[in-house]
Amino acid sequence: MQQRDYIERMIQQIAAFIAAALGKVARGELAEAQRDLDVAWSQLGLRLRDVLLLDDATVRAMLGPKAELAARLAVAQAIVEEARGATAQAATLRTRAAIWREGTT
Repeated sequence: MQQRDYIERMIQQIAAFIAAALGKVARGELAEAQRDLDVAWSQLGLRLRDVLLLDDATVRAMLGPKAELAARLAVAQAIVEEARGATAQAATLRTRAAIWREGTT
């Protein structure tokens, strides 16, 4: 029960960071949006650059039920990357998010 409460609080916190980041992207505040996402990644105990170095199976194994949160963050990160014009990076993030979700269903 405690773990479930913890994960639910984490989901709410990360959802709030994602919403804030996407609002900032819409306003063209990309550096601020990235800071919000960096905080959200740290809530999972990760940094984006480290996640990108790991293979998908390792990410899923490390995160377990939190892999869905990482997938949501990856999609939000993809939106930031698209706004920066980094479409290849955005596509990679979206693909990885889909793979991480496969492990949570």
